Amino acid sequence: MNEDQLNEQTDQEEVKSAREARRQELIRMFNPIKMKVIRKELFPSPRDPAVTFRDGNISFNAACIKSLEGVVYVNLYLDEDLGLFSVSGCNENDKQALRWCVAKGDKRTSRRMRCPDFTDFLYALMGWDKKCRYKALGYLIPYNGRTYYVFDLNNKQTFNEKPKKGEEPLDENGEPIPVDTRKGYFSDDIAHTFGVPMEQHLAETEVSEMDGFVNIAMLTGPRKAVKPGESQGAENQATENQEAPDNQEAQTEPTQEPTEDDVGATYDRRDE
Repeated sequence: MNEDQLNEQTDQEEVKSAREARRQELIRMFNPIKMKVIRKELFPSPRDPAVTFRDGNISFNAACIKSLEGVVYVNLYLDEDLGLFSVSGCNENDKQALRWCVAKGDKRTSRRMRCPDFTDFLYALMGWDKKCRYKALGYLIPYNGRTYYVFDLNNKQTFNEKPKKGEEPLDENGEPIPVDTRKGYFSDDIAHTFGVPMEQHLAETEVSEMDGFVNIAMLTGPRKAVKPGESQGAENQATENQEAPDNQEAQTEPTQEPTEDDVGATYDRRDE
């Protein structure tokens, strides 16, 4: 071995030794319990399962619908104390079954579920502004043989809704101020922090019981009774007439937030 090769080998060993020394130093310093887990909410993506709440309706995005394969009817649940919202598939004949999507052949399409009574309760419970819509990410959690999507309503993203005519904010000259309906923002406790401590993260990811959940139908109350002289068929027809504009609205209304509810809203099983 000549002198140049010997010097090169010596240099490589020194670099390797320095890297190993640094690695050992990091091993002594590293303690994940002292670190914070960065919030997923700070990395939004239209491919993340999410639910959006508006004054008068709620909707689940395509990622949610795709993950619960074949599910058309669901039960909704709410933990009033913890602010947790949940959805799970159910049988069409379930007493509290709700249709969360439009199913046509192999395709399932996101729909806005009209529920003004429920959103009135929810907005009041969470202290939300009816001039805004709220988006929360969903997490798949298995429990007792069933799969649930769970949404933490405390960690939500807020979007301004388009003001109604005559309710636009005005500047000092009385001119309407443009409202950005596509930019979302978080509350200060989320926006100004990276995340939560590891111990808190581990505690929050544990699911041990469902005692705190309340079925949504218990909050919204029973369906309106059929008026004297009206048949049950007339009531069903009225229900269908109420739902039809909802689907039409979702197709014809200018999209305010294409990255949340509308992009890729149709799931075709043949694409798998």
